[in-house]
Amino acid sequence: METLTPKRRKLYFNLLVGLSLFVVILSFSPLILSKDKIEPTIFEMPYTLWTSILATLILIIFTFLGGWLRGDKGDFTSKID
Repeated sequence: METLTPKRRKLYFNLLVGLSLFVVILSFSPLILSKDKIEPTIFEMPYTLWTSILATLILIIFTFLGGWLRGDKGDFTSKID
């Protein structure tokens, strides 16, 4: 498997940061937090609840990937196994 160069890892990390900011802004927008919107439900959870849970799971995955891209030393030059 091809190893990622520090420049490419930094690019992917910055992309994850941008996507994370987009998810946070989207989760506080009227698209998600609309008043009196319950439908569609999933497992009897109202729309606002399950979309917030989904946004949280996406942010957890982005955090894991960002930590993996940064490496052990907290920079972009350490090796990824």
